[in-house]
Amino acid sequence: MKKIILFLSALALFAACGQPDSDRDALEPYAKEHMENPASYEFGYMSMPHKYTYMEDLITYKVGVQGLREKAEDKTAYDAELDKIDDLLIEVGNEVACYDRTLYFWYKTGENGTLKMEDFVIGRFSADGRLLEATKNPDSLPTYPALQMLKDQGKL
Repeated sequence: MKKIILFLSALALFAACGQPDSDRDALEPYAKEHMENPASYEFGYMSMPHKYTYMEDLITYKVGVQGLREKAEDKTAYDAELDKIDDLLIEVGNEVACYDRTLYFWYKTGENGTLKMEDFVIGRFSADGRLLEATKNPDSLPTYPALQMLKDQGKL
């Protein structure tokens, strides 16, 4: 029985390691375009996905709108926005809006191309795995991506 479990574990590990990583494939060209010596590119590793759900961003937004509503004399516009937020919480709830992954890599630089440097590229992907944006500057990515997606869709 132990041999069967060991064999199945090894088979699962082999299958997981053998699958191509489409996120990596999407980020590597961007990384190579933004380095001194693209020919020296060497893959390091990929981070685990950091997922953004609609619920997290909508609740943050709702709290902000409620705070503004309390200070406002005319609460009508804020009430309408809060109703929209509640409807969206029911509609999209815990769905993943997008996710970020980071590609870490090595490349050679320096006068003779012998100095090995580590660098990274962050990619933001749609829930279905399509690359939305790639950057080397994490501060350039929107802080509340699910809200931005809802806004782009005309839902907020």
